[in-house]
Amino acid sequence: MKKLLGSLYLSLAASIWGGMYVVVKAVVDLVPPLELVWFRYVIAICALLMIGVTTKQSWRIEKRDWPSIIIIGLIGNTLSIVTQEVGTMLSTAQTGAIITSTTPAFMVLFARIF
Repeated sequence: MKKLLGSLYLSLAASIWGGMYVVVKAVVDLVPPLELVWFRYVIAICALLMIGVTTKQSWRIEKRDWPSIIIIGLIGNTLSIVTQEVGTMLSTAQTGAIITSTTPAFMVLFARIF
């Protein structure tokens, strides 16, 4: 049952991830990329807070982990998402999806370095 549920969650995540480029391409004509990023973060924070409270997650973060979290947040999330949405605005949703689908390969390389 866990494998089936895991497969369903992964399929849902892949569908959302893949559909994001089409939505960004359509919405970016109305909402600038930077504002769109902030909307995404607000929605993500609300979702994560609901899930975290529901599953009674520990919110404790060690002091020594804060510099890494800040660097990852600035480069890995903020810079990455903003450039991704600007690139999708200037290009096509298909090109954005193809280029960004290489993300796992870069994650492996950078995770090894980091």
